[in-house]
Amino acid sequence: MSRTVCALCTSYAAVKGHQNRSRGVLKLNNVGAPWERIAIDIAGPFPESESGNKYFMVVMDYFTKWPEVFAIPNHKCSTVVDKLVHEVFCRLGVPLEIHSDRGRNFESQIFQETCRVMGTDKTRTTSYHPQSE
Repeated sequence: MSRTVCALCTSYAAVKGHQNRSRGVLKLNNVGAPWERIAIDIAGPFPESESGNKYFMVVMDYFTKWPEVFAIPNHKCSTVVDKLVHEVFCRLGVPLEIHSDRGRNFESQIFQETCRVMGTDKTRTTSYHPQSE
């Protein structure tokens, strides 16, 4: 009896949700060589360092899992692009693909144009689901 009443209750149904939700197809990230695909993200703010840095820019290669971490003063797009080009691309080369979240600094026109000029594809995580990487 109580199951029948609960099943008919609209507020219960709204909270419980639909049980047979369809799921997207899982995409495997097949990477065949180092530096083909990299991930980038910003962490912070942290307490300001003596040199004025409050954030970390983390770049990781999907093939080798090699991380590169850079201290940066802010997470503005110009700062991120400058550090990426001068500290990463000049030393390690330009990757075929950059994967990031949907942060403003990675979705900006400057970042998109930099990727276009470098010949790099830009991909994004699913909103509110970073495990989709």
